[in-house]
Amino acid sequence: MNKNYLWKAVSGAERRSYERFKCNAVVHLVYRRVSQKMSQSSRAVLIDISQGGCRMRVTIPELPDYFYIVIGKFDYAIGCVTIRREGQEYAVEFIKEQPLRLVEAFALLSLPMAPLFSLKGLLKNEIDITPVGTAIAAE
Repeated sequence: MNKNYLWKAVSGAERRSYERFKCNAVVHLVYRRVSQKMSQSSRAVLIDISQGGCRMRVTIPELPDYFYIVIGKFDYAIGCVTIRREGQEYAVEFIKEQPLRLVEAFALLSLPMAPLFSLKGLLKNEIDITPVGTAIAAE
């Protein structure tokens, strides 16, 4: 193999720090548009997830660059940054690394709507649940 200045450029799969898991889970997205004072929400379907980010499909025309994935009835929130958009599919990086147990729980879900209703049964209190209200109010 000829090694030039591009030899380090590898496929995305080889550069990933975390293992990705396929999933099919519906979550809430909470975000604020620049021109509006109130937060808005919509639903998204997670296609795959890792400790560092996820890929998801949304139905709204355009999602802001910064938003929260909210699980359950505001049981747990994940701060997110949009990395790439391809139509209705978004590649997202989490602001903070997520627990492996959470990622594995999403991969094992049998009912896609489960994360909308409760996180408590999903994880059996194995992660630290931080209140969402404080994170959103701090914006």
